[in-house]
Amino acid sequence: MWMTGSSLSIYTIMFTMSFATKPFTSIMQVQKAFKPFKHANLSLILPKLIYILSNCVVCALAIYKFSNMGIVPVQPADWAGLLSPKTAIESNALVVFD
Repeated sequence: MWMTGSSLSIYTIMFTMSFATKPFTSIMQVQKAFKPFKHANLSLILPKLIYILSNCVVCALAIYKFSNMGIVPVQPADWAGLLSPKTAIESNALVVFD
């Protein structure tokens, strides 16, 4: 992933999306991944937890990569479009008395 750089291009985004989605599919198919190792007297709980944890670390790396590319909204200005404009309660209009 370090070879793709942090510039915004279609290839960098595609590689990072692939890097981010593969761990989710691996986590959803954890039973299928450990099926060949299933035995009656063998506990696979710890290896499965390590497998899931390592996939979560890969997801965190993908989010970090997206953050370095500027895609993840982390600045307050990124959320400015969701705020409604404020209306003034008072105005400083000059009033002239005759």
